[in-house]
Amino acid sequence: MSPLTDARAIGPLQEDMWLFWSRHRTSSVYTMPEVFHYDGDFDMAAAEFALNATIQRHETLRTVFRQTDAGVVQVVQDPDPVPVEVLDLRDAPEQARPEQLQAAIDTVSARPFDLSAGLPIRLAAIRVREDLTWLVLVVHQIACDGESMVVVLEEFGELYRSARRGTSPELGPAAPGYGDFVRAQLAALADGGLEEEAEYWRERLAEMSGSALPGTERAAERDSAVMGTVMLPTMLPSETSAAVKAFARRSSATPFAVLLCAMDVMIAAATGDGDVAIGMVTSVRPPRFARTVGMFTNMVVQRSRIDLSRSFAAVLADVSLDLMDSIDYQELPFTQAVAGLHEPGGGLIRTTFTAGAVGGLTLDEGSVSDVVTAPAEGLYDLSVVCEIAPAHIAVDWKFALCTYSVQAAQGYCAAYQEILATLLDRPEAAMDSLGLTGIAARPAATGPERTPEAVPGKSPLAENNG
Repeated sequence: MSPLTDARAIGPLQEDMWLFWSRHRTSSVYTMPEVFHYDGDFDMAAAEFALNATIQRHETLRTVFRQTDAGVVQVVQDPDPVPVEVLDLRDAPEQARPEQLQAAIDTVSARPFDLSAGLPIRLAAIRVREDLTWLVLVVHQIACDGESMVVVLEEFGELYRSARRGTSPELGPAAPGYGDFVRAQLAALADGGLEEEAEYWRERLAEMSGSALPGTERAAERDSAVMGTVMLPTMLPSETSAAVKAFARRSSATPFAVLLCAMDVMIAAATGDGDVAIGMVTSVRPPRFARTVGMFTNMVVQRSRIDLSRSFAAVLADVSLDLMDSIDYQELPFTQAVAGLHEPGGGLIRTTFTAGAVGGLTLDEGSVSDVVTAPAEGLYDLSVVCEIAPAHIAVDWKFALCTYSVQAAQGYCAAYQEILATLLDRPEAAMDSLGLTGIAARPAATGPERTPEAVPGKSPLAENNG
């Protein structure tokens, strides 16, 4: 790699990830894999051009991090060309291909990044047939959040298509660099511009512990900050998805607020504790940086009082206000919001519930479909990501296996859908008259073997492996 061209301070939203990486260098917690199944004639040269052109357009994708006497700095480099990793399964026995394909995807997705020496992005192409390729694009979140990944995929796709056409890409000028955002954020912190936010969070988080669904009571056995997880991608039935959006419109709320409130209600019903506090990832990206790739997400705590003697409609109004308050004060980095309030590992956040960015990859005349995947490790007992698209609502669950059995995890996925449908069917009824406590208690007691809406693990590959 050629010598550095620029160095600047690490951003406040990146510091925690750097500290975590320095202590857990082999962990995949902060890797973000995107997996695509491409049915068509895949052009490796065009992909390599698109990958390197995308890296050149965004400084965070060509950044390494260094520990210096003055602290951690991020160094923007002019890297050598980055190759696309190629794994060839075309000669593998057909019956062995699904297992080999899954193993290859898992290996590429989980391989750790060396943030001090290597770039925070890689692309692998797994050839299954002449007309079938699986693409695994992996970035580290210290350089790229979910909304940034949407930008990366859009630009990579356009650059790939332009290379195939032999024409200039239809892209605008490069966006402002992430370093400009970091400088502005550091200046706001230095001049006390976020003191109001700091006071809000000191008051809001005082004497608070994170909420979680009941599990196997093994959480105390953890000997590491990193937990093995199981991923359960789910899709709401179409009638439930439509009901969520319709009720949100009638209530002057957002579909996400409806989904979040149902989660709060399930936790309150399952635990008997109406003081519900869960983490939520929010974006602090200013409009000027709409097309900048970088780490713009912050963690806030959404804390609400859930009284099951009230109606869902009434509680939703309160949760929506609590949600807006959290967003109004989201600019203060989470590490500074909680400084001095809690001991490390004190359980401030055990559950996260977040709206995911919606995007995808388009190449050329071939067909591209994405596959739900996630790192096999996590920091929280439960992480939930909602994808609210015009045609569907997906709710993807990641359960810590030291806290929940797979059966209990499957049961909670099904219970959430049942509770959500019940609340939407009778939003004006007192919630304690709807049998929610019984629904929420079933997963921790036994848990079903399998539910039709919650499929354990990643999407099955057998039908697409050729």
